[in-house]
Amino acid sequence: MPVNYFYLYVLSAVIAALLFLRFLWRSFGPIEAELNSQLFEHDKRAFFGQLDIAVRGHLMVLPSLPVGDVLHCGKWGRSDAIANIRKNRRFDFVLYHRRKMKICCVINLIPHKGDANTKEFWVLRQLCEAADLPLLEFQMKPWRNVTELRKTVFAACAIVEQGSPDFELRAEEAKPQCPKCESSMTLRTMKKGVHAGQKWWVCNTYPKCRGARSANSVQS
Repeated sequence: MPVNYFYLYVLSAVIAALLFLRFLWRSFGPIEAELNSQLFEHDKRAFFGQLDIAVRGHLMVLPSLPVGDVLHCGKWGRSDAIANIRKNRRFDFVLYHRRKMKICCVINLIPHKGDANTKEFWVLRQLCEAADLPLLEFQMKPWRNVTELRKTVFAACAIVEQGSPDFELRAEEAKPQCPKCESSMTLRTMKKGVHAGQKWWVCNTYPKCRGARSANSVQS
């Protein structure tokens, strides 16, 4: 057997042996797993909590569902051209009616300083319009007015609420998280500097962390 064929034979045997060992490990090796304690980015996690408070009496909030699980497209024409986007893109939140058991609305968050006019967002708008599915888009920010959020979502879902809201925004729920370390914050009136007299949320670990947020920006 020529030398070059001999080395090729050895290399093939080694590769086959490695593939066989990989098969054995995947089939009979120990199962390893770790808990992913953070399912959302910080800003998405804040929005999810606020959205749940706002709509929990009428709607369930289903996070991060694939577009293909929510919408079915035709197999021909322009619909076929966007199949790849449907497979790889997710709606940030899907609102599901508790009593009627149907999807009422979908929500996408526009990243901070992101472009809302990209082809991907444009295609999702076209898909939702074709399916007659309300799509809401919000700029990603750590806090917003829960009552206004509730009104916007209910209007999109055609929900008419009778009487007063069925939720109470307690003081502890109204406190934002520190934008730097995610600790809780305390509302204080500034006594010095250019912001003297103004109300600011200050990180509870101050001075270790100097994270702060204007009270006006929290409620906007």
